[in-house]
Amino acid sequence: MPSQPETYPAIYIIFTLLNAIRRGIKRKNIWREFRRQKIALEPRLSFWVAICTEAGLVKKVPDSTSQVSSYGLRVTSFARRWLNKTPEEQTFHLIDAWQNAPRNHKVRQSRKKLLWKLKYGKSLTQKDKVALNGLESLGLVIDGYLTRWGKYYIQGVGSLPSPKAVEPCKLQEEQFVASIPNHADLLWELERFLRPKCPGVYPLTKCTLQFYDGDPDELIELLERGLGRPLPGHTKALILKQPSIRIAEGLVLEFSSPAELQQLRRQPVFRKYLDEFLSPQRVLVSQEKAKGLFRMLTRRGVYVRWNEEEPQARKKRTHFLSQLKPILNPVGNSIPKLAIIEKYKQQGQALDVLYFAPGYPAEKRRITPLLIEERGVR
Repeated sequence: MPSQPETYPAIYIIFTLLNAIRRGIKRKNIWREFRRQKIALEPRLSFWVAICTEAGLVKKVPDSTSQVSSYGLRVTSFARRWLNKTPEEQTFHLIDAWQNAPRNHKVRQSRKKLLWKLKYGKSLTQKDKVALNGLESLGLVIDGYLTRWGKYYIQGVGSLPSPKAVEPCKLQEEQFVASIPNHADLLWELERFLRPKCPGVYPLTKCTLQFYDGDPDELIELLERGLGRPLPGHTKALILKQPSIRIAEGLVLEFSSPAELQQLRRQPVFRKYLDEFLSPQRVLVSQEKAKGLFRMLTRRGVYVRWNEEEPQARKKRTHFLSQLKPILNPVGNSIPKLAIIEKYKQQGQALDVLYFAPGYPAEKRRITPLLIEERGVR
């Protein structure tokens, strides 16, 4: 079941809207970006586009790609400066933009009157209560009553809480996490390279980085600036698309068939011994868990064979192994040398002889007689 969209403050919604426009997403498809990041859009997208347009963060431009008369959106140069303003300045600016956003003069006057009623605590009509949803999205009203921030910004009563300490950027579970209000300028640059999983959270995995097509050194510099320290080696290697290997210590167990391992995987007692499944037939086990696992497998009738078992001794190969027949050994009276050589020639066997060459010592050789010729008499 898909999780429900989350409700974020107005600054998160505006930041996401501005960066969706910067990436060239058409207005009719911007809602998909909010859906991907699981951001609840209340009120509708048209409300936020009108607010940002009136605040000077977005401007309308003619859409040359469309055949009908329509317009697209473009982020202004003022948007980045606005994101770096204090929350007080941003809120006052958004209140004025909400009041002056409608094209209809009567609607603008009714919103101005609604702010006057809230400032002086006057009773609200049903029409006024319907118009409160815009102020609710800015965090000034909840359930028809002013919040602590609403009393400060609209009535000028009370004070804002002490600002929280700036949360530093951090790496958490292969994700770069940063707070948008505190690091808006850094994330404004980072959005050119990475797409967030949700506001302020940027995955740094092999799957997400395969869509990145920019200067890797610039991206590394931005991330290290936010962290205030060098990136871990494996994260930097992913960004630079360097080949890498992972070294895991332990024993690799190879089962005779995938069905045996699949059957054992269903047992919770067996799974607690395993560190990682490498393939349908191989698992990785640490040295500490190996002994307990071997005892458990032995009790279940599994034969454990070590790779270090002595291999069977191989016979030494001899000359013409497939054709050798029992070597003839002379018995009784000596047999003439030519007769012996003739016999070996007929059987195709090799025999050892002493080879004499003038001026050299005798040399033992193994020969296979093929032809007997007699040249001269010795």
